[in-house]
Amino acid sequence: MINLDTFVANELGISLNNFIYNSISVFKYDRRELNDYIINKCDENPLVYIDEDKLPLSAIPSRSEDSPGILSELSTHFNCTLDDRRRETMQFILHSLSPSGFLEAHPNEVSGISGAPPGEVDELLELLKAYEDKGIGCTDVCDFLAFQLKNQGIYDKGLFSLFMSNLEDINRGNLDFLGEAARNELLGYVKLITESCTLSPIDGGETEYLEPDATISIDRNTFNITINDYLSDCITFEPFEVQPDDKDFKKKMEKYRQDYEELSSILNARKMYLSSVLTIIANTQKSFLLGETDFLNPLDQNDLADATSLSPATISRLLANKFIATPKGSLPVKSLLSKKCCNGASVSYAMHLIQSFSGFEKMPDSKISSKLGELGVNLSRRTVNKYKNQILSQKLKD
Repeated sequence: MINLDTFVANELGISLNNFIYNSISVFKYDRRELNDYIINKCDENPLVYIDEDKLPLSAIPSRSEDSPGILSELSTHFNCTLDDRRRETMQFILHSLSPSGFLEAHPNEVSGISGAPPGEVDELLELLKAYEDKGIGCTDVCDFLAFQLKNQGIYDKGLFSLFMSNLEDINRGNLDFLGEAARNELLGYVKLITESCTLSPIDGGETEYLEPDATISIDRNTFNITINDYLSDCITFEPFEVQPDDKDFKKKMEKYRQDYEELSSILNARKMYLSSVLTIIANTQKSFLLGETDFLNPLDQNDLADATSLSPATISRLLANKFIATPKGSLPVKSLLSKKCCNGASVSYAMHLIQSFSGFEKMPDSKISSKLGELGVNLSRRTVNKYKNQILSQKLKD
């Protein structure tokens, strides 16, 4: 067991209970919220500042811009307008966008990982596309062109289908597959498209990634965890000398110093706890992250609490709304957890087995239960029905 309690007391000089009570909100912050919190704390304390010489080069441009990029703007907008569950799903969608604004994850994948029904994912994608009519979240250029044409009231299904089906010939100027009248009509529509549409929702000047809260990298088959909270390492305290007889001023300066030490302790502990928890997750789910298996090993928030001496509530706060870059893409951290169902097997493994049975969609639940039992996974018919329906809902729109 990782004795974090002892580490906090010895290394950070604060009791675990005192730390927990004073840092609940900081534990829940995602990377963007944490940066805002740090900046505000530095603004409140005249003896604390962010040493920009310590900032990574990649962070300097984003801090010097007058306004946030479009993805940060979208993240803020939907954080303020959606409820907690839909907000988390939208955040996964935003993290699944390419730099050009196309959705790289299939909507069913979003549904499967976030737990949101497929219909709800579709609704969120429509909200995203409709934001300032930008079309962010379209699946590809074809989808984006159709979106723009429909918005402008000039979409013609037949001509558009003809255009997309014969792009290579049109690009070469070869329209021999059409009669003269149809050829002129198509050329007119092509001209309309080129004059009215762009090729990507986000142009080159707006290209931006939403940086995840942490990153898993691999070095010689070993996982390394990086917590992306660069501002924590850039906070600097500048002591101010005071005259011994100026007690009131000296007291004020001491309060500023104590505030700095508390901020530093909270940030260091947050990084330590998050790193420890993510290390356990990465090592437990190593086969899945490396693509060697299609299912997760059993691991839930209670297991993480037992391994770290933290409470399940604190684990929940640490993982809330956090995303991690992995070899399988940027994922919600909680999507890498799966409860035990029986005999040490995970729910993820049980669902993987169910999908592996040929014709499981029409197979009686009792038969699936029996076949699982032969493989050492004993589930009731009712539980099988629950898992099968979850699988089918995820596949509904394949």
